[in-house]
Amino acid sequence: MPPRDANWIDGLRGVASFMVVCGHLCTAFVPWLHSPAHDPKSAPHLFQLPFFRLCVGGRSAVALFFLITGYVNSIGPIGKSRAGNTDAAFSGIARSALARSGRLVLPTMIATMFSWFLANTNAYHMTKHVDSTWIRQGWHRQEPTMWQAIKTLVRAEVETWTIGWDDYDGTQWTLHLFLEGSMLVYMTMFATVLVKPKARIFIFAMLYLYFWQLGEGLAIGALKGLNIVIGMFVAELHNHYGDSATSILPTPVPALLIVVGMFMAGYPQDAPQNARWSHMMAKFMHSITAKDADIRRYWDSIGASTVLLGIFFSRNARRVLTSPVFNFLGRVSFPVYLLHNSLIKSVLTWMVYLPSAMNPPRNEKGEQMDLQRGSTMHVFIAIAVFYYILYRMASLWVQYVDPVCAKVVNAATKWAYGEPQATHPIRNGSIEKTVLPA
Repeated sequence: MPPRDANWIDGLRGVASFMVVCGHLCTAFVPWLHSPAHDPKSAPHLFQLPFFRLCVGGRSAVALFFLITGYVNSIGPIGKSRAGNTDAAFSGIARSALARSGRLVLPTMIATMFSWFLANTNAYHMTKHVDSTWIRQGWHRQEPTMWQAIKTLVRAEVETWTIGWDDYDGTQWTLHLFLEGSMLVYMTMFATVLVKPKARIFIFAMLYLYFWQLGEGLAIGALKGLNIVIGMFVAELHNHYGDSATSILPTPVPALLIVVGMFMAGYPQDAPQNARWSHMMAKFMHSITAKDADIRRYWDSIGASTVLLGIFFSRNARRVLTSPVFNFLGRVSFPVYLLHNSLIKSVLTWMVYLPSAMNPPRNEKGEQMDLQRGSTMHVFIAIAVFYYILYRMASLWVQYVDPVCAKVVNAATKWAYGEPQATHPIRNGSIEKTVLPA
């Protein structure tokens, strides 16, 4: 399959996906790094400090995913609206809204089936006995009968999109929010295609204020709404400035935006009162948000949004994100997101805890205790092997699974539109592959 054209937003998506995996590994093995210090009187570890803590934090990466969702799903309709091509804008919105569900749901269903297969072949057995709370919570039993296994699979597939929880892969809780966020973009674009750009920016501002005061409510305002709106706003900037965007601001300003954004995005997930800098951030955010709001999500959102704006105006940052490495990370970002939890609970768990499993520790009564991980070097080697397997599998997913999903979605949408099904030419003895759009 030919690679997608390199673009900076794809590279940013790849960074976000990598950060999510790092964050979950941190939660699994060194959860104390999520706080800025062990206690108010202790000196922080290197990776508990601002900026460095982004290496082991994944919450701001989730905000980046929503920002990217708002950006990529609105850039086309805004461009057509500005050009006065409203018919094409409405048609594009309608087609994208119909296809978007399939592009999200179908790969997610396959990933759930993969986790279901691992669970029901007892690949998660060791997970139940490890000393990592986060990994242990992801354990799923092997169902006693095939009928029970099929019922749990169907329930997991449905509940991922209804209640937002998948018993076989808890990290899929964000996916129904991504789908809702896409529909929020399409609805906003549909409502603003006919308005002038200044009016649309005013509408974005009103939506931002609405989601700000909503807090962490049923609509997940600070996680979904704020980021979706800023993503649409950046898409508006893209259509306004075009290729000249990277020469609008003085060179130091975009870099400063990125640095400030990274600092804000590093707001700790746990115990902000343990460090003066995070305690001051907490007090400030509590003073300007709704009662009982999850201020962590607000700092994640503001920090990630500021980073996105800095990258948008920075020629150098864009150049880095379009390099071959980041282009690869972007191409495999979605399967990495879908597969990483299943591989953590199986392959990584086996590698980290196998020595202990071969000679399980027992207490004085002879009862088996939690399995203990190997040495630090052992864990680092296991994580390195895990990353290789994860990205290798993600690459194979892009090569073989994504084209099948694309063909299914394309066939379904053509059927819905009443269009004739396209015939796929045979090239070199194989069917021509289709690349999933971003």
